[in-house]
Amino acid sequence: MKSPIPWILAAVLVAALRLGTPVAKIMTDGAEYLNVATHGLTADAHLGAPFAYRFAVPMLVRLASALTGLTPVILFPLFVLCAAFGLLLATCALARDAGASLRSALLVMVVMASSLFAVRFPLYCPFDVDIEACLVSCAAFACFARGYEAAALAVSLVGLLFKEFLLAPLAALTAAYLLRYARERSLRPLRLALLTVLSALAVFVIPRVLIPVTSSFGAITEYRLHAPSRTLYFSQLRMFLAWPPRTGTLLNIMLAMVSFWLPVLMLWTPSRWGAVVRAAGAGRIPLLVWILGILALMTVGGTKIMVFAVYTAPFLVTALAALLEAGPSPSEVVFVVCATALFNRIVLPLGSPGGDPGFDIGFYGGYGLDVTEATLRRFGEAAGWVVSAVLLRAWRRPGRWTRLTGSSV
Repeated sequence: MKSPIPWILAAVLVAALRLGTPVAKIMTDGAEYLNVATHGLTADAHLGAPFAYRFAVPMLVRLASALTGLTPVILFPLFVLCAAFGLLLATCALARDAGASLRSALLVMVVMASSLFAVRFPLYCPFDVDIEACLVSCAAFACFARGYEAAALAVSLVGLLFKEFLLAPLAALTAAYLLRYARERSLRPLRLALLTVLSALAVFVIPRVLIPVTSSFGAITEYRLHAPSRTLYFSQLRMFLAWPPRTGTLLNIMLAMVSFWLPVLMLWTPSRWGAVVRAAGAGRIPLLVWILGILALMTVGGTKIMVFAVYTAPFLVTALAALLEAGPSPSEVVFVVCATALFNRIVLPLGSPGGDPGFDIGFYGGYGLDVTEATLRRFGEAAGWVVSAVLLRAWRRPGRWTRLTGSSV
C-alpha cells in the first residue's frame, strides 16, 4: 500500500486498544504456549497436546528471547502487538484487492478493530496464538485469491504449525484442483490435489509423532501421563474430539458467526447480494469449502468458539468491501460502524490486570457448550441491530456511498 494512511490508522487503532486493555492472567492455553517458549520441545518440558504441536509462535518467541535477552513473558505481548498491526493492514489490503476504495478499505479496518475477538481479546490474552494464525490465514487467502496456488500451499502448510485451522485453505486448494480436473480431465491438477493432501498430512502428523507430551487436552477433558509419550495424542484422539457436536456447541457456533458477521448482516440487502457474489469470483466453490472447513473445525476445536469465528475474517473483509461499494448511504455506514463497536463493547473497559478472561467476556456468549441467558440476550441484541439497520434504510432515502468514495461497483 503506497498511501501512509492505512499504516497510521492501524497504528492508532492498535495503540488505542492497547492503552484501554490490560493483560489477563495466564490461563491453560497461554500457559502451555509459554511453557514451549520457555523450555522448548524437549521431553522434560512436560508439554501438553495439542498446544505443543502449534509451536511456531512459541518457538519464534523463544528465538527472540535468546537474541534479545527478554523473557517470553515480555515478548508474547510484543508479538501480539505486531500481529494486531499486521492483521489490520492485511484487512485493508484484502479489501483493496476486493475492489474497495481506500476510504471503504479504511472503514473495513475500523470495523475489524471494533470486533472484540479480532484484536482486543488477543491483546487481553497475549499468550494465545490465534491472532498470529489468523494473520497467516489472511496471507494464504491473498495468495489464493490472486491465483498464486503454490504460495497459498506453502503459506498454509507453514500455518499448520500455528493452528489447525489452516487445514481449511488446504481443503479449498484441494477442491480447486479437483474441480479443474473435472473440467480439463488432465492428470496435472489431480497430481496437485494429491500433493496438497499428502503435504498436509505430513505437516500435520510428523510433529504429533515426534514431539513427546505428558498431557492431552480436549474441549472438556484432560488426560495426563507420568512419562512423556509420542503416541498419547492419537491414542486418545477419539476421546478428545467432541463429535458429534452437542446442541449447545452448534448454537454457540451460530452465535459466534452472527456476532462476528454482524456488520455484513446489517448492510445486506437482496439487491446488494450480487456484489458479494461477484466479489467471490470464479472460485466460489473452493471458498465455500474453506468456510465449511472452518465451521467443521469449530465443532471440534475447543471451547473458545467465538475466537475461532475470526478465522473467517478474509471472507468478512471481502463481503464488507463489496457491500460498501454497492451503495449504502453514509448514515447507514456510520450506523453499522457504531453498532459494531457497541455490540462488542469496544468503547467500554475490558477486565482488569490479571483478571479472569472467562468472567470478563461472559457478556459475549458463544463459549463452549454453555447456553445461558447471555446466549439468548446476544442473539436478541444482534437481531435488534439488524432490524434497526433495515428500519434506517426504510426511513431514509438511501444516498450513494460511492459519491463519497468516488468509486462504483
